Amino acid sequence: MARRFRGYARKAYGSAGGFKGILAPIIGGVADSYLDPMLPIDGIGATAVGMFMHNSTLKDIGLYKVGMSVGNILPLPGRGGTSGGGF
Repeated sequence: MARRFRGYARKAYGSAGGFKGILAPIIGGVADSYLDPMLPIDGIGATAVGMFMHNSTLKDIGLYKVGMSVGNILPLPGRGGTSGGGF
């Protein structure tokens, strides 16, 4: 019974938890706050930190911000420069 509990505790607090799980989002936020004002595309810092620290959630959030930035740069249909209907 004790062996089974130890195995469960290792799985529950393994690679996703602990200090690495807390450190990756903090470093990603710091990287974004430093790089976003300098670059035209947001989310590069969080994406890079997520990739290097193997944190898929942070990488996905960073890529979402990259996609939003690219979507705001590209001239997409229905999104005109005026506040009107966009035509």
